[in-house]
Amino acid sequence: MNLYVYYKFLVDELPGVSSVVQRVQEQLAKEFPGLEFDLLKRPNKDDAGRETWMEIYILSDAVLPQFRLRLDQLALEEGLPHPRLNELFVPIDS
Repeated sequence: MNLYVYYKFLVDELPGVSSVVQRVQEQLAKEFPGLEFDLLKRPNKDDAGRETWMEIYILSDAVLPQFRLRLDQLALEEGLPHPRLNELFVPIDS
């Protein structure tokens, strides 16, 4: 299962957010063995000057509910940008 979490924010208002996201992702990897993750951003800002960032998590279906709760908890505790939109994708069987 792939979980995509994306959000927009003004980078100048949250300096150092990439370090916070990386710290959250490393903590999640400790709590959920086998977790794979990445952090991406769109190449261009939107009309309001905001960047769109995306956190990607690849994990098993079995831990998804617990993972989502923990991710939301850490995002609030660490002050990550909100709102954080979530979408799930699954591999296509061939």
